[in-house]
Amino acid sequence: MSTASVVPRSVKIIRWTARIWGVLVFVFTVMIIFGDSSTYPALAVDWFLLGIWAAATAGLLIAWRWELAGGMFAIVMLFIREIAWVILKGDWVLGFLFIWGMILPPAILFLVAWNLERKSRSDSIRPGD
Repeated sequence: MSTASVVPRSVKIIRWTARIWGVLVFVFTVMIIFGDSSTYPALAVDWFLLGIWAAATAGLLIAWRWELAGGMFAIVMLFIREIAWVILKGDWVLGFLFIWGMILPPAILFLVAWNLERKSRSDSIRPGD
């Protein structure tokens, strides 16, 4: 008999929803970074801020392997990006909630999947059952 625990179906659904959403966000981010055809050169500060956004997106890819680390990294990078924007640009734009709306939900889903799987594993190896 195998001692490996079976991952509940709900965890698989949450995990794959987060993964698909994360890939879509990654594709959108790559299109923004490499698809910009503006005629003026971007400032170094703009590239820096865009790089922080890309790092938050990379957190969603990291979460494919390490859900807790990737999800937390994506969320922390969102906060760092907002703080850096306010420090470097001096204001805050309401449109940034669009970026949060793309990255935050899959990051939270990765954290939820990690937590649910951890709980299901601890329930399955409880002594005396």
